[in-house]
Amino acid sequence: MRPLTMIVRGSCALSLAAIVACGGVAVPTPRALAAPGDSAATPSPPPVARPSDDIDAIRSQLDQATARAVAIQDEIDALEADQRALDARLAVTGERIVEARDAVAEAERVHAEAETRFRSHLIEVYKRGRFDPVTVLLNADSLPDLLARADALSRIADDDRQVVADLNVAAADARYKEARLEELMVQDRGLRTEQDSRHQRLTALLAEQQAAVAALTAEERAALERVRAAAAAARDEWVAASIPIGTPVEFATATVDTHPGVDYLVSASMPRTYISTGQTYPAVCSWYGPGFHGRTTASGQIFNQEDLTCASRTLPFGTVLALTRGSRRVIVYVNDRGPFIAGRDLDLSKAAAEALGFSGVQTVQVEVVTAAE
Repeated sequence: MRPLTMIVRGSCALSLAAIVACGGVAVPTPRALAAPGDSAATPSPPPVARPSDDIDAIRSQLDQATARAVAIQDEIDALEADQRALDARLAVTGERIVEARDAVAEAERVHAEAETRFRSHLIEVYKRGRFDPVTVLLNADSLPDLLARADALSRIADDDRQVVADLNVAAADARYKEARLEELMVQDRGLRTEQDSRHQRLTALLAEQQAAVAALTAEERAALERVRAAAAAARDEWVAASIPIGTPVEFATATVDTHPGVDYLVSASMPRTYISTGQTYPAVCSWYGPGFHGRTTASGQIFNQEDLTCASRTLPFGTVLALTRGSRRVIVYVNDRGPFIAGRDLDLSKAAAEALGFSGVQTVQVEVVTAAE
């Protein structure tokens, strides 16, 4: 078992932005260690002495200035995470577009051959001239001749039907593959639009950050650097919780307090008991795996299609979800961004989708939970 996994995965995601007080930072305890790039509630700072209103005012100004710099950094981290996810999806979509173009070219070649055979067949039929099958049969001299003529007519009819069927199949296959290529092209354009939008926002934030940091005092800059160091340390531990590609992923069962006696499939490296937050809603879920397996996710973890994870556009990294579809139940955690397709809420790993018994797109009941351990 990976030593950090139980710590990182078992907790609900908390912000890496530490609270600045007296020029220092309050670092989360291991139980509250969170994924990078989150913007959820932060732990409260320890109480501080209040020797005078003047010092308190100075401290308040220091906190506000540094907190703004931290907030900008949080948004920059979130945008960079989105960029990583978009880069991965653009790379996979690009590969699939190349494959789809090859498939279209092959389908068009097969269709052209089928059309050529069809035209040749029409010429042969024309050369044969029109004939009455009944007359052909009645002109038979004997029973064997009758049977032979019937067999010949049957083969001619079969050939006619097969030539037409081959042409129809080839045409349908070509249309399907062309539609699939167009769908990928639309996805590619949408992803690039998303990427451009985030890039523009990121450029603006970097300029704002530069101005904000330049206005900080030396003490405030030191506090900001301590926040960044704490975030980097948490990020390193989060990334270290990745399951190495090729390592078998073992599963176990877990329970949620709102559903006593009901088992959920869970990765064996995750906690076994969970408490509901009360947040429940239906979500339109797709799934991803091939092409992404082994790539870096938006959170920095390595994507393993055999693990029970998911991608969300909005939920903080590390958020744990109890998913239900019919009698099938599974617990996943968020470690990626997506899906970037309108009308979809979550992108499940291949293993999570299989555990819920679907391929394609399905509606799944979601319950946000936290580890009880």
